[in-house]
Amino acid sequence: MSDSLQIDSTQIAAWQADSRYDYDREIVGGSENLLEWIASVISRWVNETFNTVLDNDVVYYTLVVLGTLLALFLAWMLWRRRHRLFYGKDQDEGVDYEVVEDTIYGVDFDAEIREALAAGDYRQAVRMVYLQTLSYLQDKGTIDWQPSKTPSQYMRQVNQPAFSQLTRLFVLVRYGNFEANEDIFQQMKSQQDAVMVKGGDSL
Repeated sequence: MSDSLQIDSTQIAAWQADSRYDYDREIVGGSENLLEWIASVISRWVNETFNTVLDNDVVYYTLVVLGTLLALFLAWMLWRRRHRLFYGKDQDEGVDYEVVEDTIYGVDFDAEIREALAAGDYRQAVRMVYLQTLSYLQDKGTIDWQPSKTPSQYMRQVNQPAFSQLTRLFVLVRYGNFEANEDIFQQMKSQQDAVMVKGGDSL
């Protein structure tokens, strides 16, 4: 008895060419990661739109480079806007601050204070009075000024009521969003005079 089953090679070829029956594609596609899948989608889109063949590997590594550059750019933007997140914090007295942009060297404090007062910028005037006091204490050897030190560290080091009050006023204005005005400035000057008179000098 002859075998009645015969293979229709034409029909098999048609099925193989039909993407609806390409079951292997589903299995293989599941092993792709997200970036590889995006690269293949982009390659197909470029091929269909511009009739240009792109290597999936080229697209993949291009996406990796662009993603890395984007991550670095976002990190840089975050650092510019929130740079204190990248530094240590001093939690003394519940105040979160760092004196990182101030300096006591190469500054004409009297001129800076006069200029700030003339402009009505009491916030700057208060800042200059405090830094001028730190400069005085540094020259006297009372403190060892460092850009990374906080006002509360200097307050503990000096341990003087007038300087403590001067520091509290400075912190209120500089870090507590307290509005500086002429009265605050005069209080700062009064406490500064007390600090310097005790040291044997006056402004």
